[in-house]
Amino acid sequence: MDLFYGKLDMDLKGLNSKVYDMWKIREELGPDYFQPSTQEDIAAIKSELGADIPDDYQEFLIEYSTVGGVPKIGAYYFKCAYKSGPVITFNHTLVPWAKLTLTAIRALHYPHRHLEGIGARIPRELLPLSRDNECTILIDLRPATVGQILYIPQIKRQTFGTSGYGWDNIGYVADSFTAFLGALDTEKNLVAKYSLPVE
Repeated sequence: MDLFYGKLDMDLKGLNSKVYDMWKIREELGPDYFQPSTQEDIAAIKSELGADIPDDYQEFLIEYSTVGGVPKIGAYYFKCAYKSGPVITFNHTLVPWAKLTLTAIRALHYPHRHLEGIGARIPRELLPLSRDNECTILIDLRPATVGQILYIPQIKRQTFGTSGYGWDNIGYVADSFTAFLGALDTEKNLVAKYSLPVE
């Protein structure tokens, strides 16, 4: 079994106290909102992908497992640069626990189970963290850009790479998973910081 034995030194509270507070709230809500991620879950993700995944993401899964948006804190906004230009956008789901991410990989990397003629909706070089809300944070697995965080605001009901649905629909967010977590903030703070429109 392919287990992760990296050093667990991610300090979420020190990295981003707002994200830590959202994590703590969800952890206290119980299994409908928070479940642990195990070494076996991580091994299953790697096996499904046929590839390794970034150490900082693995550390997060083992140490914190999941974090999602909590409206009263609101730190689920981030800057995203598309080919058409940068915007401020958001994702409520953020980072699901590993078993949920495994279901997203299986749903989005293969032909649609119910709609005929629709192939993979996310390329295998990208790790989709979720499939709910028809949008997802992505981890880049391509050798030249491995570990970068990307975002697709609409997972379309068509095969990735067909007309109107391809790499132009994906935006760049951060150089690493750690940088992504560190930069999450409220809509108000990010608009003030970057003077960009909100998607």
